Amino acid sequence: MSELSEPRIVCAAVLLKDGLIVSSARHFDRRMRLTLGRIDRNQTLLVAGAEQGFIDQYGDFYTRGEAWTIAHKQGQIRRDLPCGVGVLYSEHLY
Repeated sequence: MSELSEPRIVCAAVLLKDGLIVSSARHFDRRMRLTLGRIDRNQTLLVAGAEQGFIDQYGDFYTRGEAWTIAHKQGQIRRDLPCGVGVLYSEHLY
């Protein structure tokens, strides 16, 4: 994490097993699937073991739980969802 300013969650991301982070507006939306397809046409191999999370304005990856803590602290949670608190989903943000 950078020390310039407090992190803010900016978009969904997946952390692949090889450490590559792929980000998009939502998890596995059209743009993310296209990007994953350019990396490897057999996307099932890519996403097996991939961790869903989010990135901040510095490109740092956070798990859904870590991202919830940041988004809550920054006042970014815009709506309640049936899935409850403690695990961030894109729908919490807008």
